[in-house]
Amino acid sequence: MTALLRTFEGMLPMQLGTSKEVSVFLLSCLVGALLGLLYQALRALRVIFPHFKAAVFLEDMLFGLFCGFCYFLMFSYFSLTMRGFIAFGMALSAFLAHISVGNALIRLVSAADRLIKKKLLLPLAGVIAKIFAKFKGKFVQEYKKYNFFNKSCENRLKEPVK
Repeated sequence: MTALLRTFEGMLPMQLGTSKEVSVFLLSCLVGALLGLLYQALRALRVIFPHFKAAVFLEDMLFGLFCGFCYFLMFSYFSLTMRGFIAFGMALSAFLAHISVGNALIRLVSAADRLIKKKLLLPLAGVIAKIFAKFKGKFVQEYKKYNFFNKSCENRLKEPVK
């Protein structure tokens, strides 16, 4: 891929020829689709493991820097008009990946996540709660022997002596 692009280095805008420009445009569409699918995978991970807003912001910022780096690394030596077509190809294919594969992927991951939590994690949590309930009864019975917490609370609630 980079060997193909290195042959274009230093050429003027219309020296590439139509077939080469189309191949560069299709390559930019491929890169945009891959970046779009990478972002959809990031969205799927957010469904599975919910994040704080600050973490989502940081992930989006790093992803944006990564996309900018990919754009700069692959297509920085083309003319301004060619870069515009490359950016259009990347944006269009990323958008198409979002509305086609991305939304279906998020629906599938959300359904699988709900199913796993409902059928696997909730029954497991119920079993663990029952086990700890047995231990809790023993712990609380032994703990009731120590009455020093109640005495310290009574002292604090009394009116101060004047």
